[in-house]
Amino acid sequence: MNTLGIAIVNYMSADDTAGLVRSLVAHHTDAGTRIALAIVDNSDQRQELERVVEFARAHGLSGRVIHGQGNVGYAAGNNLAASWLMEIGAELIWVLNPDTRITGGVLASALGLGSAGDRAIGATTSIDVNGDIRPDLGMLDLWTGQSGQPLPGEDPPSRKLTYVAGHSILITRKAFETLNGFSEDFFLFYEEADIAVRSARLGIPVAVVSGLTVAHAGGGATGATADMTAKSIITYFHASRSCMIFFRKHYRHRLPLAAAARLLYAGKALLVAGPKAATAVIRGTVAGLRA
Repeated sequence: MNTLGIAIVNYMSADDTAGLVRSLVAHHTDAGTRIALAIVDNSDQRQELERVVEFARAHGLSGRVIHGQGNVGYAAGNNLAASWLMEIGAELIWVLNPDTRITGGVLASALGLGSAGDRAIGATTSIDVNGDIRPDLGMLDLWTGQSGQPLPGEDPPSRKLTYVAGHSILITRKAFETLNGFSEDFFLFYEEADIAVRSARLGIPVAVVSGLTVAHAGGGATGATADMTAKSIITYFHASRSCMIFFRKHYRHRLPLAAAARLLYAGKALLVAGPKAATAVIRGTVAGLRA
């Protein structure tokens, strides 16, 4: 029996995690596919999460709560989840944020990523504001570190990196092992961009699993939002820190420009969101340069 492993890193978001698991149960219709959940508790919600796993087991899924390690960050949390999932035989790891919901397709179709090879990375799809189905992709400016989404049909210029959005990313077991998982240099943010750079250098292809549609609320636990007045201090800090780490690792010659762009962003944050936001951007930038 094929095993699909689903990794969920929970940080003060047990209600969201429960909603995600309910959507997983609703879209699990293939008795020939084993679904295993690994929920990593990066906060202190073990009791609530154990109830979520009990619900999953009652509906034919297997799973466990991984707890006691404290808040190890998003990358390390997913590595913990993937390690256990591969121990029990998962051929494919599907990383999902707690604030995602499966809205179309059946879970077993994720295993179709194997048609791209035993080493592959996959994107699911989402429905945009116009009702069109599009791949869940992000785009990063490789000079400034500014992130966004590619436009439908857009052929991104060479200065921009297209990557599979981290809220829903599929990685075959062999690809995960080849990459040695997510880089734990990143505590929060830029993990998926780092995966994209490293996988491209290793010749690991990216494919779209068109049979799965995922909705993503965004910022459920971290306060990551495009609205600068609503963005959390945690997001301002860690996005800036991880941006500097990303450029130090992969584009060191562009680091001065990326750092300057973050300082300009700090000025914008000061004007729009106030001194605490601006200070968090500056502190994160310095921390990333020193990491």
